[in-house]
Amino acid sequence: MKCPNCGAQIGKFDSETYICKYCRSTFHAREFDPGWNEDQDTSDVREIHHYHHQEAPDKLSMGMGCLCFFFFPLGWIIYFIYRDSSPRKARAAMIIAAVMTVLLLIGIVSGDGTAG
Repeated sequence: MKCPNCGAQIGKFDSETYICKYCRSTFHAREFDPGWNEDQDTSDVREIHHYHHQEAPDKLSMGMGCLCFFFFPLGWIIYFIYRDSSPRKARAAMIIAAVMTVLLLIGIVSGDGTAG
């Protein structure tokens, strides 16, 4: 049997509810095996709820965007850390870091090197 949400292999049921080890969804054992534990009284009817843990949104927060703007090497670090797990967050950090890197290079090249 497999988890309907993530497709992970489901082991043996030890209790009435099952929590997937990978996606942490909660299921009732009778959903997968209608004959599970038939010796109990089935006269009380209960609702079955699936509880899904929400994933963090895949976008760069305002605070992290500001940090990437003022300390652009941090934007490159965030890009390489999150490029596989949160691609939109990584792309936003990379864009900020790339723009700031280009502006820094333009400032260095356009400077005439004289002080004062």
